[in-house]
Amino acid sequence: MKQESKILTLYSEVKMEPVRWIWYPYIPVGKITLLQGDPGDGKSTMMMNIISEISRGGMLPDGSQIGRPHRVIYQCSEDGVRDTIRPRLEACGADCANIAFLDEEVHNGLTLDDERIREAIVEFRPWLVVIDPLQSYIESDSDLMMASKARRLMKRIGLWASAYDCGVVLIGHLNKREGSKGLYRGLGSIDVVAAARSILQVDREHDLRTVKQIKNNLAPAGENIKFEITKDDGFRWIHHKRSTKELTGTKVDIPKTKHELAANLLKIILQNGEIPASEIRERMKEYEIGDKTLREVKSDLGIKSIRRTKQWYWRMPGTLGEESAGQR
Repeated sequence: MKQESKILTLYSEVKMEPVRWIWYPYIPVGKITLLQGDPGDGKSTMMMNIISEISRGGMLPDGSQIGRPHRVIYQCSEDGVRDTIRPRLEACGADCANIAFLDEEVHNGLTLDDERIREAIVEFRPWLVVIDPLQSYIESDSDLMMASKARRLMKRIGLWASAYDCGVVLIGHLNKREGSKGLYRGLGSIDVVAAARSILQVDREHDLRTVKQIKNNLAPAGENIKFEITKDDGFRWIHHKRSTKELTGTKVDIPKTKHELAANLLKIILQNGEIPASEIRERMKEYEIGDKTLREVKSDLGIKSIRRTKQWYWRMPGTLGEESAGQR
């Protein structure tokens, strides 16, 4: 019998849903991620490369395909928009028509929990919001140091991420407590750390940078990711091959038949949106699933084929943006 209450909600009435990811297991959708490191360690450069790939539906650092372009808000106070940020985004191959910001020459005095940021999210509907650096968008350092203020600030940002279905990445500088653990080297109260579901830390050794996940409340911690920034070659991810299990971020139990395995894999691969058909076929080769089996399972699941420019994409039925589909 349903319990009648004016203030309580039963957990049995809550509809369960999986955590969704921009980049598994590093940047979740609808949550806060902290990206921290010392000044000059390449945090902004790294993030601009990820933003660029998201803006054109490209590839994440681990080699997984994003699938389709998404919008991003990138709010940065430390570099010039005209002479630095746009040129760097263009150099990364970004589609700048999908990347927006609040012009601080017009919107001066912008703060992290500013209502104008919320309005921008509502208007632009980004998949990702990046604030760079966090310390530039607070009224004073004491706002982060005082537990009550930090808690209210992070709670509001977290509510925006959840309500408007976007990931939020806050880029911050480390404090000077060298002997402290990574979780305690970020500026501000421990409440800032507590509010983030994922914390990434960039460590530098000469030209080589290592991204370590030092906190993850939503999945097993991801392995270290490396990149380098050199005078001659600029920014470069140091890649390694990952299996389909790692790319999807889900443990796959091998079913009894190839059809069952293909069905499970397709559901996992397509759970966050459409993926190029060529990418799906490559992933299936790891499990020795041929085109005939793949076509049959695709038909059984009602998966759609969508033509975009010169490439075909597959999408699970019932997702946003349904449009006329062909067969490929």
